[in-house]
Amino acid sequence: MPTPLDRRKFIGSAAALSLSAASYANVPGSNDRVRVGFLGCGGRAQAHIDLVNRFAREGKPVAAVAVCDVWDGLEDEYDVHFGGKVTRRRYSQGLYPSAKKCGLDRANKSAVTKDYRVVLDRADVDAVCIGTPDHWHGRMTLDALAAGKDVYVEKPMTRTAEEAVAVCDAWKHTGRVVQVGVQSMADPVWVQAWNAIRTGTIGHVAHAQAGLFRNDVRGQWRFYRLAKEMNPRTVDWDLFLGHQFECAGRAVGPTPREMPFERSSFAQWRCLWPFGGGPFTDLLAHHITRMSAAMGVRYPARVTAGGGLYLEYDGRDVPDVATIVADYEEGCQLALTATGLSGYPTEEVIRGRFGALKFVKGGYQVFKDDPARGASFPARHEGPLEPSSVVSVEPPKNETEALWLNFLDCVRARRQATFSPPDLGAVAVATATMAVQSYRTGTAFHWDKERRTALPADASWAERGEKRSRAKAAPNQVFGWTGGDGGALQPPAWE
Repeated sequence: MPTPLDRRKFIGSAAALSLSAASYANVPGSNDRVRVGFLGCGGRAQAHIDLVNRFAREGKPVAAVAVCDVWDGLEDEYDVHFGGKVTRRRYSQGLYPSAKKCGLDRANKSAVTKDYRVVLDRADVDAVCIGTPDHWHGRMTLDALAAGKDVYVEKPMTRTAEEAVAVCDAWKHTGRVVQVGVQSMADPVWVQAWNAIRTGTIGHVAHAQAGLFRNDVRGQWRFYRLAKEMNPRTVDWDLFLGHQFECAGRAVGPTPREMPFERSSFAQWRCLWPFGGGPFTDLLAHHITRMSAAMGVRYPARVTAGGGLYLEYDGRDVPDVATIVADYEEGCQLALTATGLSGYPTEEVIRGRFGALKFVKGGYQVFKDDPARGASFPARHEGPLEPSSVVSVEPPKNETEALWLNFLDCVRARRQATFSPPDLGAVAVATATMAVQSYRTGTAFHWDKERRTALPADASWAERGEKRSRAKAAPNQVFGWTGGDGGALQPPAWE
């Protein structure tokens, strides 16, 4: 018999979202600078470096004090030929351009290094920002926590579910602050939606959907720049691969023999399984995180995945169409799709017995439903449906900035309940990596709560549902969300 949904907390506490930029300096220790080291200085990391540098210029007590990357880097301008236009772009990534941006002396090998352990050994580094390829997230986060550092780690939090479990345990054991870089978690709309759901606004939640749709003739992630300056002389390929390091019982990455240096493998690593999870982790991790939070569910009981390589035949491993179907003991399902072959979007919706929530810019719409009426909505409609009500929720102007301000607030207050904490990050990793395994093996997977790992599924999921349905003791029993009867069946009296 499944247990009711645990509503005791929403990713720590909804109150965590009440801190804003205005409260930034009004916390204990706010006069002490948070000194940040950057591990990985690629494209995404540049946004983080720029933010921290801007905060410092504005007088906020934070500073960039160290950088680490396996590549010397490149700083120049170049032309992009795309869509019939030529665009001049500035490029600045890698170790030495990032050191320059942070005002660090490139000759200072303890502050500008290719070995992340040198940064962790520095007593003047309070926190690290991990923006490396996915396969390094787990090992670096664990080492940073062990070194007494707080951590901002890009999503996905780790590459495997086992690594995610290890990070959660270390986070709880060390008491350090960890923020997982799912930018949309800075938007309070997910808390508002959860509050509506837990109080029964749409009854028993049965289904939810979301997705990410892109369309680029160059191929997803193949638009990342390749430069002649990326070569074995400038890139520490051994360190990039991580084959000499272990995390959660596995080597961090392949050996050079298994994966010889290639420029595209370095710069466009998201296309290859050894370094990430393709669209399952890179594109859908955001949606898993926020939809799990809004629905109030965590680890799925069962995950299946579909998709394939249907068009982007460019040497990649990962599919160009990917769909996750996650089923939960609470009695609901989450369906997510991502593709790089079409830009036409899908609605982001949570469906309940008494209605649905549709997420839109600046809040969500509520569509009332009545199971006593039968079909409430047409199967096909000529125009947008009119919502029963609209709930406005003001989003942050810059989600990444809001996530950083929350992280720095939590570091000063020594509060672990960040907007996007590791226990929620682990749910996204587990769900996405179960989907990767399902896609690659053709097998459904279930989450073993006792062993905290993913295992191949069997027939028990369907059998349990059938057994509940046939149970004579409680033929109409409803489980999961509260709020009246949740929409329990009311079968007619037959003669």
